[in-house]
Amino acid sequence: MRRRDFILLLGAGTRSAQSMRERASMNSISLRILLVVAAAALGYVVPAQAENYFCKQQFALCTSAPCILEPGNPKVAICTCDVEDGPNLATVACDTVKPGTDANGVRTVYSQFALKQFAQGKRTLKCAAGTPWTWCLNKPCTIDPANPKKAICACDVLRTGEWITAGGNCNTATCKTAYWSGAPLNDFNDGTDFLVKQLKLKKSPVNWCSQADAR
Repeated sequence: MRRRDFILLLGAGTRSAQSMRERASMNSISLRILLVVAAAALGYVVPAQAENYFCKQQFALCTSAPCILEPGNPKVAICTCDVEDGPNLATVACDTVKPGTDANGVRTVYSQFALKQFAQGKRTLKCAAGTPWTWCLNKPCTIDPANPKKAICACDVLRTGEWITAGGNCNTATCKTAYWSGAPLNDFNDGTDFLVKQLKLKKSPVNWCSQADAR
């Protein structure tokens, strides 16, 4: 075989291999698109990977907040949360959950996660999937003008997966009867580990309710 013919053959082989890789890549992309479309058609939500941000600003702390359903809207609960200043966790950039005051003097803060109430002695109650709870993280809240230490937050009502709350006073009966502000178990553990590292704590302040507490 002449050298020129060999080079042409080699080039053709390279183009063929490249074409095969491109087709494989396109097939992989098409498969992912089909999976997303199929999931949407079946009513499933494809979760996005949350990223933790360490913020230092005024925020609403809802880890033990009691909530009630918004009148006429079973998907939203109104929660009364503490107004705090200091280090906290958000899963969106800190600037997007920055507190502010509008032209009418209404002060807005956002619900973010902190370990303060656990350090103060509140314990963590774990509740089973299917019981109602509210998801407040990153939600906007209005500071009560009559009591600036409290904020009113509108949170999502959920009934999916195991969840935890610092509310309920370790009474498992409240898992079914109350709409506590809570968090998915995995997200809570991830957020706690993140803050322990950021704050350079020797150990987590989180303590769990025991079986003996159940009534």
